[in-house]
Amino acid sequence: MYLRKNKVKVGENRRTYLSVAHNVWWTGRTNKGPQSRPVVLASFGAEEKTDVALAEELVSIIENVSPRYGLRRGDGKEATMRLAREIRRIEPFLKLITRRDFGFAGCLPSENAERTFLLENLVRERLAIGEDLRGEEELLGQLQSRMTRV
Repeated sequence: MYLRKNKVKVGENRRTYLSVAHNVWWTGRTNKGPQSRPVVLASFGAEEKTDVALAEELVSIIENVSPRYGLRRGDGKEATMRLAREIRRIEPFLKLITRRDFGFAGCLPSENAERTFLLENLVRERLAIGEDLRGEEELLGQLQSRMTRV
């Protein structure tokens, strides 16, 4: 998995959108044979509105805590699409905590081990319960109270 940066021309301007992506081998419709294609697992939104450092951290955490599917040769596409369905359930949560104006990164502990532990538990918990997005203030209050207990 990696943080994908997709540059799009919007009118006269160019925008970059960030997403969690994973490459899989797809058999093409042409006679060229299999090709590596990105599958977007979740979108973070426009780069200028996203905390890029936190998004990068979350990509590695998502990779560590996401469900594992037993793979056989040739199953890459189907397994990745199943994983994408799981990750897309928590996409609103991921978008919210990576928004710069939400300021979630400032609430996290600065020590790497604590920070990673907290983020892994949050993502694991969200994957378990699915999409349960509360109001921003309520969610921020819940996250801040959890961080003071850690």
